[in-house]
Amino acid sequence: MSLSLAGLWLLGGLLGGGDETRDCSASAQAGASTMQRIAESWPLRFAGDPVRRYVLRLGQRIVAQVDPHHVDDWRFFVVRNLEPTAFAVGGNRFVVSDGLIAFVRNESDLAAVLAHEIAHQRLGHFCDHAPTDAERIRYGSIVQHFDLDTERAADADALHLLKAAGYDPGSMFEVLRCLSERPGAPVSQLQARMRVLQSSSVRDQPRAHVRVGGLEEIRAHILEESGSSLQRCQ
Repeated sequence: MSLSLAGLWLLGGLLGGGDETRDCSASAQAGASTMQRIAESWPLRFAGDPVRRYVLRLGQRIVAQVDPHHVDDWRFFVVRNLEPTAFAVGGNRFVVSDGLIAFVRNESDLAAVLAHEIAHQRLGHFCDHAPTDAERIRYGSIVQHFDLDTERAADADALHLLKAAGYDPGSMFEVLRCLSERPGAPVSQLQARMRVLQSSSVRDQPRAHVRVGGLEEIRAHILEESGSSLQRCQ
């Protein structure tokens, strides 16, 4: 049976099995193990699916800013779920949902989500003990760890990744704004992150890059498959 993703939002990393520790040497193995449990519980798009190929191209564009010689070692998955959500599991593995892809305003917003999750990996958030005061939310065999300071650090790093990849750093703020306006959103947490982003000094125009392109076609593909009219952020 598929586990619900409702309520996950854009809150951070998922660590499997309730294990409270992570070290860098075990990160890849732990991420692969968690990803296997996710694949067994949630409907993921297959490797050749056009939606997953699009997310892979976009993710690799951002990864190229930090690990240009090993972009193929970073894995991006798409879950067939209409809730807008994204998370990192460690071991250079990341998941976004159909609902998030359909929800964002543009490619720069989706890039912001991926940059935030990539930042979790880049900053070593899967290498240490989870913070003792981190909120833990269990979804079957998967445990989500949420810590506001960790999320703010990933937001800040995402701004630099976005700028380097040629995307608008302001998209990080806009994604959080969009999510905060949805019914049932963790508004106080999202607004706390938005306040920090508002004071960020990363405001210069990004370098020009050719976009991956094709988000509208991918969004139409998701809507056609789902047979639903999904809300899109304005």
